[in-house]
This record gives sequence, structure tokens and C-alpha cells, in this order.
Amino acid sequence: MAFRMVQPEYTGANRCYPCTVVNLVIAAVFALLVVGVGAWADFLVLGLIMGSLVALGSVLLIYFRGYLVPGTPALTRRYLPARVLALFGKEQPQSGQQLELDPEAELRDAGIVEPCETGDDLCLTPSFADEWQSEIRRLNGADTDRKSLNAVLDVGDGELTFEDYPGAFRARIGGDRIGTWESEAAFRADLASATVLKSRYTDWNDRSVEAKGQLLRAVRLFLDTCPSCEERLTFAAETVESCCSTHEVAALSCGGCGSRLFETRLP
Repeated sequence: MAFRMVQPEYTGANRCYPCTVVNLVIAAVFALLVVGVGAWADFLVLGLIMGSLVALGSVLLIYFRGYLVPGTPALTRRYLPARVLALFGKEQPQSGQQLELDPEAELRDAGIVEPCETGDDLCLTPSFADEWQSEIRRLNGADTDRKSLNAVLDVGDGELTFEDYPGAFRARIGGDRIGTWESEAAFRADLASATVLKSRYTDWNDRSVEAKGQLLRAVRLFLDTCPSCEERLTFAAETVESCCSTHEVAALSCGGCGSRLFETRLP
């Protein structure tokens, strides 16, 4: 296998900051050991030079490869406790603050979902489903601008840009991140859904971004086909492995194009 200096799976947006900190500490220890050996052997100047080179080389390796010690991501997942990962945003701390919103009741009252013809599940009402799919098709043939994004988020002035990473699709205004979705397909599904919901809720513009997002995620669970390739979606529990942790999620995914439409962490 060819050696790659740059490893994009561990750098850039995929960089594991706990791994980076751990490796920087190890690099500092190595560099100090080299300086100490040089001082012990009465070659302090040489020790300082060699220690500086070790520190510089280690930092460059960490910058380009994501880590210095092989196997660091696996070691971090196994041995760093959740409270430490939470300091770096890798584990979401449990919060007692929940939005006072019942998405199921809200969607029922607005005529968006109703009991299915068979079974005890809920289904989208035909009228909403038709409007939603029509809006998705319209958006798939158009460029997304700040005006259309305002249906989902309250965005400010600045250039609208998007970043598409494995497992994440992000929108930025003027460099500031304003939203993250599981994929571009999930983003376009929410954008289309918000346009339809805006016509159903007279107070839509007055709702918080968090409340809107909760409703949009709830609606997205009722997708039958992928907004990108119109293939059937599957709902299943999966094990997700990030740079710093492994956990179980319930996921709605498209086998045709690989888009993830919904993902929530299981307890």
C-alpha cells in the first residue's frame, strides 16, 4: 500500500481534536526527552536543535496526517471517557432542556399526518405528500439561494456557501455555519418541506429555528423515496464509527445513491 502524506479522513473537517491534543502532548514529551538527553550528555545546544527538529517534524505529521502515533483514533475511542470527548464536541452532553413541542401532535393538528389505512402507524396526508414531492422536484432543478433558505433558517447577509462531507452537509453565510444536515438530499427535503409548512402554519416565521428544525426532522421521517435519485429508502439501526467514538443510530438511508436522510442516536 502506497504511503500517503495527507490523510483527508483524519484532517480538515474530519480532524479528531482529542487525537490531535493527545498527539501534541506526546510530541512535546518526545522533544523534551531529546533535549534532556542532550543536556545529560553535555551537548545541550545539540539537544536543543534535535529537540526542535523532533517537535517541528511531529507537528507537521500531525497537521498532514491527523496523528503522530499509529492507531491513535482507535485508542482515543477506547480509552478517552465521554466527559473528555464532550469538551471537544465529540460527545453531546445530556441536557435537561427540551423544546416544549410535540411534533406528532403538531403535524396531526395541521393536517400533515393521519393514521394509515392499515396498522397503527401514521402516514402523510395525500395533499401534503403531493405538495412536498412537487416542491422537491422543483428545488432539484434550481440553485439554492439565500431567499429560499430563509424558509428554514433566519440567515443574515453574506455569501451563501455549502460544504459536502461524508455524513454531513453544511450551509454557511459569510463563513459562519448556519446549519448541518445528514446529506444534501436531507437539506433539500427540509427546504421543500419548509416551503409547504409555511403555508400550513400562520406563525411559521415567528417560530424559533430549533422549533422549525424539530418539525422538519419529524416530517423527513415520512419520506418513502430519496429526493436525489427517487430510490426506495430503508430504515434500520446501524453502528456509526467516528474518529473518537462508536455508537448505535437509527438511520433512514438510500441504497441507490448512499444518501443519509435521517439519523438519531440510540440510547
